[in-house]
Amino acid sequence: QEQGVDAVWPGWGHASENPRLPDTLKEMGIKFIGPPGPVMSVLGDKIAANILAQTAGVSSIPWSGSYGGPDDGPLQAELNAEGTIPDEIFEKATCRSVEEAVEAAKYIGYENGIMIKASEGGGGKGIRFVDNEDDLRNAYVQVSNEVVGSPIFLMQLCKNARHIEVQIVGDEHGNAVALNGRDCSTQRRFQKIFEEGPPVIVPRETFRQMERAAQRLTQSIGYVGAGTVEYLFNADTGNYFFLELNPRLQVEHPVTEGITGTNLPSIQLQVAMGIPLYNIPTIRKLYGMDDIYGTSPIDFLVDEYKDIESHVIAARITAENPDEGFKPTSGSIERIKFQSTSDVWGYFSVGANGGIHEFADSQFGHLFAKGPTREAARKSLVLALKEIEVRGEIRTTVEYLVQLLETPDFKDNTIDTAWLDGLIKEKSVYVEKPPHDVVLGAAILKAREHIMTETAAVVESFEKGQVSTAGIPGIISFNLEIAYKDTKYLFQVELTSPDVYRFTINGSSIDVPITVTADGKLVAVFGGETHRIDGQDEPLGLRLSLDGVTILMPTIFDPSELRTDVTGKVVRYLQDNGADVEMGSPYVEVEAMKMIMPIKATESGKITHAMSPGTVISAGDLLASLELKDPSKVKKILNFEGALDVTAVDIEADSKDAANNILAGYKGDAEAAAQAALADATDLASASAVVVDAFNEYLRVETIFDGKLKDDVVRQLAKDNSASLETVVDINRAHGLKDARNKLVLGLLRQVETFSGRFGESALPDDLLAALDQLSNLTGREYGEITIAADSIIRQTKIPAFEVRVADLRKQLLDSETDIEALAKSSTLSAGVDLLVSLFSDEDAKVRAAAAETYVRRVYRAHRIIDLSTTDVDGRIECNWSFRFADVPEDQSVVRNGVLGVVPDGSNLESALSKILDDFGGKLDSDASAGSPVNVVHVALVGGSDPAADEKAIVDNKSKLTMLGVRTVNTILPVAKKDPVYYAYPHCGGYVEDPLRRNMRPTFHHLLELGRLDQNFDLERLPAVGRNAQVYIGAEKSTKPMRTGPPQVLFVRGISVTPGIVSSGGAARALVQGLDELERAQANSKVSTQASSRIFLHSLPELEGSPKEVAEQFTAIMDSLKSKLADRLLKLQVDEIEVKVRIESTDDNGNPIITPVRLSASSMEGEWLKTSAFIERPDPVTGVTREFCVIGGDKDSVCYLDPYETSNVIQTKRAIARRVGSTYAYDFLGLLEVGLLGEWNQHIESLGDGSSIPSGIFSSQELVENEAGELVSGSRAIGTNKEGMVAWVVSMKTPEYPEGRDVVFIANDVTVKSGSFGVEEDEIYYKASQYARANKLPRVYIACNAGARIGLYDGLKEKINLKFIDSENPSKGFEYLYLTDADYKALPEGAVNAHKVDEGWAVDDIIGEVHGIGVENLQGSGKIAGETSRAYDEIFTLSYVTGRSVGIGAYLNRLGQRVIQMKKGPMILTGYSALNKLLGRDVYNSQDQLGGPQIMFPNGVTHEVVDNDQEGVGSIIKWLSFVPKTTSDPTACRDCADPVNRDVEFRPTPTPYDPRLMLSGTEDATGFFDTDSFKEYLAGWGKSVIVGRGRLGGVPMGAIAVETRLVEQVIPADPADANSREAILPQAGQVLFPDSSFKTAQAIKDFNKEGLPIMIFANWRGFSGGSRDMAGEILKFGAQIVDALREYEHPVYIYLPPHGELRGGSWVVVDPTINEEKMSMFADPDSRGGILEPAGITEVKFRLPDQLKVMHRIDPQLQLLDAELEAADTMDNDAMVAIEEQISAREELLKPVYLQAATEFADLHDKTGRMKAKGVIEEAVPWARSREFFFYTVKRRIAQDDIISKLKAADDTLTTDAATDIVKGMCSADWENNQAVIDFLAASSSDIDAKIVSVRKAAIEAKIAALQAAL
Repeated sequence: QEQGVDAVWPGWGHASENPRLPDTLKEMGIKFIGPPGPVMSVLGDKIAANILAQTAGVSSIPWSGSYGGPDDGPLQAELNAEGTIPDEIFEKATCRSVEEAVEAAKYIGYENGIMIKASEGGGGKGIRFVDNEDDLRNAYVQVSNEVVGSPIFLMQLCKNARHIEVQIVGDEHGNAVALNGRDCSTQRRFQKIFEEGPPVIVPRETFRQMERAAQRLTQSIGYVGAGTVEYLFNADTGNYFFLELNPRLQVEHPVTEGITGTNLPSIQLQVAMGIPLYNIPTIRKLYGMDDIYGTSPIDFLVDEYKDIESHVIAARITAENPDEGFKPTSGSIERIKFQSTSDVWGYFSVGANGGIHEFADSQFGHLFAKGPTREAARKSLVLALKEIEVRGEIRTTVEYLVQLLETPDFKDNTIDTAWLDGLIKEKSVYVEKPPHDVVLGAAILKAREHIMTETAAVVESFEKGQVSTAGIPGIISFNLEIAYKDTKYLFQVELTSPDVYRFTINGSSIDVPITVTADGKLVAVFGGETHRIDGQDEPLGLRLSLDGVTILMPTIFDPSELRTDVTGKVVRYLQDNGADVEMGSPYVEVEAMKMIMPIKATESGKITHAMSPGTVISAGDLLASLELKDPSKVKKILNFEGALDVTAVDIEADSKDAANNILAGYKGDAEAAAQAALADATDLASASAVVVDAFNEYLRVETIFDGKLKDDVVRQLAKDNSASLETVVDINRAHGLKDARNKLVLGLLRQVETFSGRFGESALPDDLLAALDQLSNLTGREYGEITIAADSIIRQTKIPAFEVRVADLRKQLLDSETDIEALAKSSTLSAGVDLLVSLFSDEDAKVRAAAAETYVRRVYRAHRIIDLSTTDVDGRIECNWSFRFADVPEDQSVVRNGVLGVVPDGSNLESALSKILDDFGGKLDSDASAGSPVNVVHVALVGGSDPAADEKAIVDNKSKLTMLGVRTVNTILPVAKKDPVYYAYPHCGGYVEDPLRRNMRPTFHHLLELGRLDQNFDLERLPAVGRNAQVYIGAEKSTKPMRTGPPQVLFVRGISVTPGIVSSGGAARALVQGLDELERAQANSKVSTQASSRIFLHSLPELEGSPKEVAEQFTAIMDSLKSKLADRLLKLQVDEIEVKVRIESTDDNGNPIITPVRLSASSMEGEWLKTSAFIERPDPVTGVTREFCVIGGDKDSVCYLDPYETSNVIQTKRAIARRVGSTYAYDFLGLLEVGLLGEWNQHIESLGDGSSIPSGIFSSQELVENEAGELVSGSRAIGTNKEGMVAWVVSMKTPEYPEGRDVVFIANDVTVKSGSFGVEEDEIYYKASQYARANKLPRVYIACNAGARIGLYDGLKEKINLKFIDSENPSKGFEYLYLTDADYKALPEGAVNAHKVDEGWAVDDIIGEVHGIGVENLQGSGKIAGETSRAYDEIFTLSYVTGRSVGIGAYLNRLGQRVIQMKKGPMILTGYSALNKLLGRDVYNSQDQLGGPQIMFPNGVTHEVVDNDQEGVGSIIKWLSFVPKTTSDPTACRDCADPVNRDVEFRPTPTPYDPRLMLSGTEDATGFFDTDSFKEYLAGWGKSVIVGRGRLGGVPMGAIAVETRLVEQVIPADPADANSREAILPQAGQVLFPDSSFKTAQAIKDFNKEGLPIMIFANWRGFSGGSRDMAGEILKFGAQIVDALREYEHPVYIYLPPHGELRGGSWVVVDPTINEEKMSMFADPDSRGGILEPAGITEVKFRLPDQLKVMHRIDPQLQLLDAELEAADTMDNDAMVAIEEQISAREELLKPVYLQAATEFADLHDKTGRMKAKGVIEEAVPWARSREFFFYTVKRRIAQDDIISKLKAADDTLTTDAATDIVKGMCSADWENNQAVIDFLAASSSDIDAKIVSVRKAAIEAKIAALQAAL
């Protein structure tokens, strides 16, 4: 009515069957398009309809209304006046209770089965089949619950029946037409699945009868509108029975429309308009009327419509699970894909992003297929269904419907209404895919989901500022489990490219290329076919769609859990709690989609309910649990074994793809990829392009990480790529696979080495060389092999071609002026020695001879050749010579002989060797076989040879060789265009080749003293760059197995032919070359990270001078080199450097002799690289050193022979320390000495006055406990300490204290019990710290520890017993631990507390025998924590963190306040692995994430970060240089070359600048402090303030400056909290924030303890007062600045720099009145001070009205206008308005100028002049001259304060003012002239000292007098 509706069309919902709707509409005068209310009432009710059908003579099936009528026959009834069935007749057909239903069933009989039906039900609801009384009683309840309040009746089941419908329409004129009908026999649970028409199964005549009966029935009751009369038809008998009449249009009405050409909704509308049926055009057309728009009547009971010539089949699309008996499903729908065609039309009631809830009807779509025949329609429907795609949480019947349509029964039309239910029961229709295709399809889907989920999780963590990359490896390699058909498939999944997944199961792999379609589906290729994959995870498992077929892969549930697979609510449980339930029987009823559904138990057992009736449930919820009756019946899930039945197919790919994928961080075979990458390269350019691209891609990633902390890199990458964080994942994925990437790059480098031979070009392209250069410059150890290989290739490219070098050498040999002997000794020949071999077969005999002679003289350069001759026999050179050892006295020396024979054809070596030996024997003067063999044989096999055959030939001549006294046979095999290969066959090995000497020049083994090495080490040779250098890795020989393998030593052995080895430059070059070789060698993966390194260099050129002079020179040079190269020596773990030199002299007989001297810098005895020198005494026969004698001693002095010893205790300890990333505690003494040398060198260099370093600048004395437990100076052998704590008093002569100063060093010894803190360690620490405090000495703590020690009473473990609760069943637990009586009594008294039990003694407490295994260690930790806190208050404390510092170790660092942290030295409370266990997942991947510099530097715990221990020691010494030698001494000053009276050139600007530059200066402009003296500390924390230490004219000062630029405070995300985000808080310049306030206060406190005067360059506009910072305790930390300044005991100078300003609260906290005795304030003339900034003041005190007043007072035009306005006639309003407008315009014009003037006016109040006038500053000091001013100010103040403190100490009654007056009274200089006062105090020191003595005397006398007076 409100909307002016004329009529209502109800559709086919529930309203269309509710008679109240038409009745109400009739009352309102609105037309209802449908039957009248009364008619609807009787027909809509199935009971009434059946009674009416019986009355109309329509046959009915036996039902509860088939008796009780006339003669107890069918009920009969006429409609009453209201148009309804009389109530008494209706009730006879109704079963109002279970008992009535049971009674009715007895009349009907159970033989064919009985249907229980609700008369108001429909759509499959309110209907149940039963065949016995028990089921009837249960089903009756279900039906009554399903359609609440509906009358219920019973009807016999008509078996083998078809469900046939007749479509009828009645009009208001009493006409009724039958528009053919539909066959709806395909049903499940009485709900239609397919509808089709015409119903061809019914004979035409029979169907005509059914139509006529339907028409008569509707006419008899005055039916108006569309309706459906439903029949059951038995095709076998031809009988049909009335079922019901639906008084509405049915949802399948398009079937009728498709076959009749009518439009039923339009017919309904026309009938409602009162038009007779025979006047409707589509009906007239159906009946073949010529004039379809005519009005001639049609007798529908007589006339027949035209034959039907088409067929339509409809399919309902429902949200049901056909695999689970068509159970309804609910959930969201993401997408529906369907396209109508000319043959198939369809519609859907739900769109994309819609859904079906649990209370909705399950049907959401309907398809209608039309064809000329039933078969054509069927085929069209099949094709259409296959094209439908529904994505979402629901299940659909689509695939199942296709299978139904393809069944023979449906094709043959032999179905009935029970057909589908039978199929469902038997599960005879299903879609089958090969099981392994299904499994692999599911694995592909789950793998893709895993990758997307894990990637998204990592990206999300990056978005939050998290830096953990732990999840990235799991993206490309992970395990996957798929369960299907009681089998579990365990896959290992790897990504070999972004779109290729490798699935490995049981060792068999399948590579699957995968493409993601635009709509998110997967297209995968496996088994030689392309497959479409989609799926949805559901609570009960995975719903997989594989090639259009849906497969449910259930999650494996516990069989004792009964879960729901539908969403809805619990109606009732069918058994009581605790009752037994049988497998397969229903245990609960749930309501879903308005239907009551029983859920059956999957196992038998005792049930426990998990829900209560009425609870809303979701699929997967636990409904009940079972105590299984027979647990053994639980189905076992077995792991799949074998290979999948899926054919593996090779994937075609570009040759470079595999390499590119590995470089991108995907899995693959790196070696194969390197080979394949260049498979298509045909020339150098194309090959280089491939390699360069690969190298550059590798470098793109690795240069980001090289040398940096990974967390810092990830954090920066996330910031730089915030818009595409997937890029960060990609980069980290690639970096994470660097092992494979390294292999690939190494493989490509090996390919590059072949380019010259492969492409015939020796020069490499520039871009390739550039890439190689970048590779060679990578610094990380993990890149070691790559850097070596790249560097080697680069070196090769710099060497001239082999042919060129040979030609040059040949030319030199042919030159008549060439001195062969001089050439042999020339250092320029070093690289050409090997080239000589290629000239042994030269065509020129002169060249051959010269080459042979030069070769021999060069190889035996270290020997004394007596004579040498060369002969040419048949074009074959043979060289003979005799020689002696040059370093053995001639009277002891043995003459040796050698021969070099050239053999043109190596295959004839045996005969050639025999001839050579015969000739050689003929030249020997005596029996060479007597004594030890001393002669040598060299054979050059210039024609090539087989080494194995050579060895045989030599061994075959063994007897002859022995007879000739041959010590070694050496063979030389030339290699075309390359250096030759050398082989050695020593006598000691039976003339079998010695692999160790392979490719080694003949005398190298002797010169490099390799015989000394292999006594104690198993040697393996590593590649070396230099031809005169060799590198070996030595594993200690040991008979004992070692857990981590034998200790390793890395030996670098070299020969030098360059003079000057003991000169500064020569020694540096040689040592650097050795270190370079070590650097490359340590990159080898075979070398342990803890390997010790030793360098040996044998210098062949003879030196002049005495051994003592050489030794002294070496010691001085080594001290210098240790200082310069300390970082590398530490990094490369060099423990010994040996240089063997040869000093030319004469023996006792005047004969020339070489004295071998060994110069050593060794850490083997404990001290770091301690220098020593020895004279060697070689064996006359072997030449091997027999004795090493200390230089300076005679022949009777201490001499010893020591082959290279294996690891002693000290070396083992060093290895332990290195393993934790630190240095052995005692080695820090050596580092300190080196660091001190470096400090002196820098200082002397800065002075430039030729000063020298004092002698004896460093010494140390260990503090050890005496028998009384006191800590005293003492000594002990290094490494003998039993406690993990050591301490020293170190004496150092420093630039500040050249006379020396003492510092106490305390260090953890991490090699003793991991450096943990036990009671003994705590005591040593405590006493050493007390010692420092007692002596007022600085105290430095070197922290490398493992926290408080934990332990157990180990001796008790093997004695303890358990008293079990049940000894037969130990799993029940135990009552107590006990000891047997014998064991208990054997324990020391007090070791345990126990009480007597039957078994022995039950243990109550374990005390232990050893003190220091438990809580007592915590007590000790508390003790040293308190001591450290006291030490900070009383003396200078500094901690250096190296390796790690845990628990109490970390607290000690913080309690000492000042911390220097090594990059690899985290401070932690708990280890990351322990935290991960606590958290239950791998959150942290390193200790650095907890306490590394990236944590401790930004939070202010760490003041400074260093790269290594040497740098750390340097920083310790640097910091100590600012600190007085004791707390009683004045500030430590040093000489300074930077003039104090120079100008400060760097000038701060009004715009933001770096304040550090005003302190330190730039290269072009000097700063405030001495050049290079300022050092910043705490740089990572509170960045809006800069603190540091610098020198002013050599005077150390603390400095605080203010950042003027915007900075950021970064609060990192917590990896343990997935929701934690990184916070970046911007902080404005010139503002104090909580962190910078805390930092300022902390720095002031530190400076105070260090005795430093402070310069505060104040430039603050105030404190940050926002809510965040107020909550962040800004008030607390700001107040701490005041506290720190109030307590300050040394001069404090506040200075406002140029353009600086100090305002508001920031002035308050630094005002000198806080501590007037020590503080004073100064300002540059261009600085400002005030409460508010000028702009702010004008807003308060010089507002616009005030500005306007000034404007009107000053501006002439405004004055004139004001006068005009005043004189204007008040009656002339227009004139006044005009003047006012002019005034206003003038004011607007002048406002900016007068605002500026007001601001200037306010600014003039803040200038220096006013500050000086008001006495808030002492002076206005121009910045340029500030340096000189403050130097003399602080210098005078330090000297004056020192005297005043001494006066006050002499007389404790003196105040500071009184003491100052004494000094002032003595001073004859101008008291206001700082420099004059300084000069006076210095000149009058003796007078002042005398005055102090007199004051002390007077004070004592006064005290005595006072005491006497008191007496």
